[in-house]
Amino acid sequence: MSDGYLVVYYPHLLVHPDFQGRGIGRQLMQAMQARYAGFHQQMLTADGGAIEFYRALGFERAGKTEPMWIYAGTDH
Repeated sequence: MSDGYLVVYYPHLLVHPDFQGRGIGRQLMQAMQARYAGFHQQMLTADGGAIEFYRALGFERAGKTEPMWIYAGTDH
């Protein structure tokens, strides 16, 4: 999701467990990062197990922010 000029938010990147570790997620993220390379801000929310994956792609914690939500699911 993007405003088309300054900010892009990647809401979800999911690779089926049978296909993880093959570089698929990295290729998807690199393609999106190339598309939005000139943007002021690229944002995402990383699940705990994916933090190092996103760090390797150049993402870092956004200051002292805390993720917050209203969530109706039961899988977290």
